[in-house]
Amino acid sequence: MKPVHLEVIAPMPQGPDLCSSCELILSEAGMGRDPAERALAEYPPEWQADVRRLREWVYDLAGRYGERLLIQVIDPQSPAGLLKSLRYRVRRYPTFIVAGKKKVVGWEREQLEMALASALAGEDG
Repeated sequence: MKPVHLEVIAPMPQGPDLCSSCELILSEAGMGRDPAERALAEYPPEWQADVRRLREWVYDLAGRYGERLLIQVIDPQSPAGLLKSLRYRVRRYPTFIVAGKKKVVGWEREQLEMALASALAGEDG
């Protein structure tokens, strides 16, 4: 059975630090703070809370659904994110696109769970 594709369109923290490969190597070697956390520290507290909340949701979904769910987080400031935002008429973040069909806008956990359950059951919607 093919996994259900979940696209998460949400702003991601960006920083003027090292290249992403260098950041990953230093982080894995235990030589510095996680690059995402370091970049996040530069943003307002409300924004930090939203990013952490989104991260928790994504980790929770990945843990519960495993290989049945393919999660892709897309920054709306990237070329792919801009195209997705236009295609799905995204105006608020986060926006969750389930199986390319169902759009769940904002922090509507129950709606997201229902859309995922429907998609995983093979129902159109």
